[in-house]
Amino acid sequence: MIPYRKLFNQHQLAILARARKIAHLKGQRVYLVGGTTRDLLLGRPDVDLDLVVEGNGLLLARELARQLGGRLVYHERFLTATIYWAGERVDVVTARKEYYPEPGALPEVEAATLAEDLARRDFSINAMALPLTARDLGEIRDPFNGRADLAAGKIRVLHQASFRDDPTRILRGVRLGTRLHFQLAGETRELAREALAAGYLELVSPRRFWQEFILLLKEPRPVAAWEALLALGWRGLPGSGPPDVAAGYRTEKLLRQWQWLGQHPPDASLVYFLTATANLSLAALEEVLDHLNWGRRRRRVINAARVLQQGRCFGPEPGLPPGEMMTGSRPAPEALIFALAQAGWSQLPGWALPGGKGVGHAPAELVPVNPGYSSHSDGPDLS
Repeated sequence: MIPYRKLFNQHQLAILARARKIAHLKGQRVYLVGGTTRDLLLGRPDVDLDLVVEGNGLLLARELARQLGGRLVYHERFLTATIYWAGERVDVVTARKEYYPEPGALPEVEAATLAEDLARRDFSINAMALPLTARDLGEIRDPFNGRADLAAGKIRVLHQASFRDDPTRILRGVRLGTRLHFQLAGETRELAREALAAGYLELVSPRRFWQEFILLLKEPRPVAAWEALLALGWRGLPGSGPPDVAAGYRTEKLLRQWQWLGQHPPDASLVYFLTATANLSLAALEEVLDHLNWGRRRRRVINAARVLQQGRCFGPEPGLPPGEMMTGSRPAPEALIFALAQAGWSQLPGWALPGGKGVGHAPAELVPVNPGYSSHSDGPDLS
């Protein structure tokens, strides 16, 4: 027997207890699925709560939200609901099967069995389910040998049309691979290459593409994910081509040094977004921001970053000494780090820090996180 409940926090245990009681009263079967089951098997902390219900999942979600006093958001078309309570998020889905009318389109869904629900998922390691009443991980339902792929460090699709049906699964697979240090299985890798070569990713709506890409930027190693996508034949971002990987690794170094020197951590995903979209025209960038529905604060930072980039403020021949430029109103750290990386800086100068503090490089006794994972010359080695 493998205990797993210790990986949930107290609020999550309370949610699961209520969901079990509601399911019992309604005569429904409820399962922990997808990333929840995968991460339980990996023993990873900070497990998410993803539930699948055989029966009417929306009814269970409404009753669970009512009893918890949480906020409920649901999408009846896709038979999905999300509950927010006590800082936790619970995704509740009716067991369903999907049909894709054309490549890249949103699916048509209908209620189904658990077996059919698992068969419509993206990768074998996400196609496992654990009954909510289970006492240990020995009761996991694993029809596609996801546990074997977890042990082998492989990401494998469930069928050959997977990337054609939903090309954003390519981004998801690479995102998951870089997070877990897994590799795409051989046939899965070839299917991803074929889907990219056929242009299926370009058929996805801009809003869906950018939402998925932002999730990739929130990972610990987004630049490694860019490299993995480019190795598969990815053509880059719509309207700007491939991101500058070298600038990405400079960005990564600067972000680490900023935190090591005791500064308040900036929004790293926003800095990587700026780096990835550095070649987008202003008009195209505005369209992207509209797709993402980003607010004024982020837009102000992005505009300031573009001003610094276009003014070449930190290049070889700036109009003023950099230290003098920093004596007035300081740019947001996200804009500053982006502009430094674009100008070729890979060591953080002391004048860039608030108050002019710092030594201009990472202290020698600090060891970088995940050292040596890339052979790139501008990779994360801070020596």
